[in-house]
Amino acid sequence: MSGGVEQHDTTPWPAGSVSNSVRGEVNGALVQAGAIFGGVHFHHRAAPPEPPPADRRPSGLAPEVEVDGTAYLVHDHPAEARSTGDGGATVRQARCLRLGPGGGFGWLRRVEVRAATPAARQARHAVAAEHDLLRRLSGRVPGLPAVLDFVEGPDDTTLVTAWPRTRSHRPCDPLDALLPAGPVKDPGMLARVCQALASLCATLSALHAHGTAHGALTPAELIMRDDGTLLLRDLGRTDPGPAEYPTPEHLARDTTGPWTDVHQVGAIAYHLLTGRQPGPHAPVPIRAWNADVPADLADAVAAALAPARADRPDAAALGARLRGLAHPTR
Repeated sequence: MSGGVEQHDTTPWPAGSVSNSVRGEVNGALVQAGAIFGGVHFHHRAAPPEPPPADRRPSGLAPEVEVDGTAYLVHDHPAEARSTGDGGATVRQARCLRLGPGGGFGWLRRVEVRAATPAARQARHAVAAEHDLLRRLSGRVPGLPAVLDFVEGPDDTTLVTAWPRTRSHRPCDPLDALLPAGPVKDPGMLARVCQALASLCATLSALHAHGTAHGALTPAELIMRDDGTLLLRDLGRTDPGPAEYPTPEHLARDTTGPWTDVHQVGAIAYHLLTGRQPGPHAPVPIRAWNADVPADLADAVAAALAPARADRPDAAALGARLRGLAHPTR
């Protein structure tokens, strides 16, 4: 509304009433909520600037990332970004494709420091320590990823390890690809699960022999290769979050170690066989959820999930039991 406005009613308004009449000159658009006396001026406010488009990439990494002179094309899945507990750094991770000579797929992790907090320093140190450990154990421990690139900058540290590919040259799936289908019931698939977890136990047993444990095993951490074995995606050193498969020692803030890995292998097996994650203390027996699971397999998983770490088998013994169930005629 603009220009002069005629008075439509000269009758005084009773207390508490509302009128649409306006008395006085109006310049600009007006939304009236009641009686107004005197000159009215509408001041236009500049529209607030549009926010930048939201970054829909789960990792927050650019589509193409350069690491020590090598370019990598970042994939959206799997990908993730997490802040350290004190907010001092962000840990970004994503699958990627190596561009240039050699090609192949990789698993890229980068710690970006915003403030020199203890957690930020710890996260950077964890990436460097994992790089050194992978280099040292290369050729000694089966099922570990090879290091492709590693670089430490003033404000970030980046590690890229190999991600295996299938015979059809696509990236192998992580083990969690089996979970949406529900409990594993097919006898052939049960045998494959036993074989895969037995191969994981062989990797863990060799790790334990070199004085280290993983401690953060999840189905997403395990990559299924065409030959039926599992490859560790990484050593879990850069994950700032709580354990996805907590053990009794995690909850009690007790010492973790090789026994923790055994419990988590049991928890992953339980999840695959029942479609449910087990509770860290005395979970419901597997066969109560899935009667198709052989009793020997259910017993092996129950032993791995024993609340007391002294009652759990070591990784080599658990692997031997699982391997025997995968090949019952041998």
